[in-house]
Amino acid sequence: MSGEVDEQQLGFTRHGNNYYVANFSQSESEVLVNLVEQIIELLGERTDNHSNDPLAAMVGITSHDSPPDDEVLLRLLPNAYADQVDASEFRRYTELTLRAKKSAHAMSMRIDLKSSPDGFIEVDREGANAWLGAMNDIRLALGVRLKVQENSHEDLEILAPDDPMRGVYAVYGWLGWLQESLIQALMDDSL
Repeated sequence: MSGEVDEQQLGFTRHGNNYYVANFSQSESEVLVNLVEQIIELLGERTDNHSNDPLAAMVGITSHDSPPDDEVLLRLLPNAYADQVDASEFRRYTELTLRAKKSAHAMSMRIDLKSSPDGFIEVDREGANAWLGAMNDIRLALGVRLKVQENSHEDLEILAPDDPMRGVYAVYGWLGWLQESLIQALMDDSL
């Protein structure tokens, strides 16, 4: 399918029965690629040195039983339980799978963006779900770095017009809107 999209189209829309499309400017694509590559790099930082147990390595049991030190990585790979013993045990059995799933979503988004020189993205339902996961992870990471809270819009209002953080807040908001457009396009399937 070619990039037959109205130039005024913004966000994702449903295209036909099985596809979702978006058209990004070069700068939008570059921002998305940069952010998703940061997520890929971050998820790869906590490498697992499997124990000498070949069964543990085969079934994906990690040697990590403590939460990550990096606050963004902790947000992406949170504790499942308040109790440290339960959280540690759960992490050993799930972190590797969760990390692989998040990395796969991010790689899928990166591949879609890098393989589209004109900015036209077309994904099926599986690809749409990968984009949702990757965009969510990017927003979580940005939210942690920005220390986003309920009153963060007030922080934005007091920033000087030329403050570079305004741009970061704008990207954070844009990603939320982009996610919402994809969710809406997916919900159109049920109508």
